[in-house]
Amino acid sequence: MKYVVLIRHGESYTNRNGILSSELNRYRLTEEGIEQARFTGEQLNGLKFDGIITSPVLRAVETANIINQYLNLEIKTDERAIESDFGEYNGKRIVDIPDKSRDELGMESFESQQKRMVDLINSFKGNYIVVSHSFPIKCTISYYLGLCEEESFGIDIRHASMSVIDSEKGKILSIGSLLVSRRIKDIFSI
Repeated sequence: MKYVVLIRHGESYTNRNGILSSELNRYRLTEEGIEQARFTGEQLNGLKFDGIITSPVLRAVETANIINQYLNLEIKTDERAIESDFGEYNGKRIVDIPDKSRDELGMESFESQQKRMVDLINSFKGNYIVVSHSFPIKCTISYYLGLCEEESFGIDIRHASMSVIDSEKGKILSIGSLLVSRRIKDIFSI
């Protein structure tokens, strides 16, 4: 990809209930999440993209479909954009998970998520929207910034927020924004 807009899905019932889940079809968007996705679609309306790639997890697919109501693009599902693998903690409440590292808990590593997301970005030509999840997006941004997991702790990826990367130059243009800036509009108006 030349430019990529990484979008976190809107609020879902996993978020509202404090649950970690990578289940494909269990948790939908909340009404708030639907509105968040609509707002993001409105922000992107009129801009030019080559397509939308989404995680196969329901909350991401729903977000991609809502955004696409404003863009009318081809949507492709790609496993590389999927939620983090939470291992035995999948479906558990966040407050019930021991205070240990991802490796100690048997969850997917930071580096694994960086690798699959960067591989996804490098396998398409053009300008795309990728709808994914908070941690994979944070891992991707960290890759381009040269940050390790501990150094990226403060990166906040809000629901339906947009992070923009110039992948050819390896440059981050936006992190977790809810609004499209003039510079970003100019890039995707070409």
